[in-house]
Amino acid sequence: MKIHLNREGRSLGQFLPHVVRDGYTGGKFLGTDLAWQEGMPSWKPLAEVIDQIAPADSGEALAPKAEAQDGPPWEQRESMGFFTALLETVRLVLLEPGSTFSNMKQRGGYGVPVAFLFVLSIVGVVVQEFYNLAFRYFGGSFLQKEQFNALIAQLGEVTPLGVLWTILIMPVFMVIGTFLGAGIVHFCLMLVGGANRPYEATFRVLAYATGATALLNFIPGCGVFLAAVWGLVVEIIGIAKVHQIGAGRAALAIFLPSIVCCGLIVLMILAAGGLASFWPGFLDAMKEMKPQ
Repeated sequence: MKIHLNREGRSLGQFLPHVVRDGYTGGKFLGTDLAWQEGMPSWKPLAEVIDQIAPADSGEALAPKAEAQDGPPWEQRESMGFFTALLETVRLVLLEPGSTFSNMKQRGGYGVPVAFLFVLSIVGVVVQEFYNLAFRYFGGSFLQKEQFNALIAQLGEVTPLGVLWTILIMPVFMVIGTFLGAGIVHFCLMLVGGANRPYEATFRVLAYATGATALLNFIPGCGVFLAAVWGLVVEIIGIAKVHQIGAGRAALAIFLPSIVCCGLIVLMILAAGGLASFWPGFLDAMKEMKPQ
């Protein structure tokens, strides 16, 4: 049963008893933080109720449950079959992300989720290349000749070797990008106080989310956009479930790098505008200071 924590009127989130016990012992949660659990008549200082709602052996009591996390089906592909496990995992991640990530194995190495991501990344890239070639051959039927020729010129020439290279190299970049992205998200989780699980758990969420949403590229036209948007939704749900935090804090951790980058860009634009308005006056002042 999860415990709600509040500090100075601000919600810290909902946590399992062993997480509260570890946080209280490690100094993350304070004795003055208010705690409430279903069945309690009112909020109480954590120091007064820690032994009742999060006893010292709560982590041991939950250990068997943690071991029971063995999903998604891709983790049992040897017994289920390769394609059955693959497609069922895609379905669960896309349509039932909450229960899927609640049951996701949080440890066990990186090889299994990387394999899932790599296989589906290849499929996604193949589909994109197919649509690209189809547009080159049939796009002229829907656009004016001048517009079509201009677009083809921008896209550049396609060669069989170039297509093969794209199919082989893009999935590698997606895997590398997922490792880096998971590192950034996990660091942001630490900044917002939501990193209740190790980096590997964060990576697993992003790997399964990115791999599953890659199949949305099958949808012509809007598939890439839909994959990007729904991928973010799935990642937020997955991070919230795995790290036992609210969806708001999970979303903040995922969007924080973009918020920081946008803020820096705005500051650079403002600084450039200020410099542009200051520079002419500065040059005029320097000219006036020259001896006649």
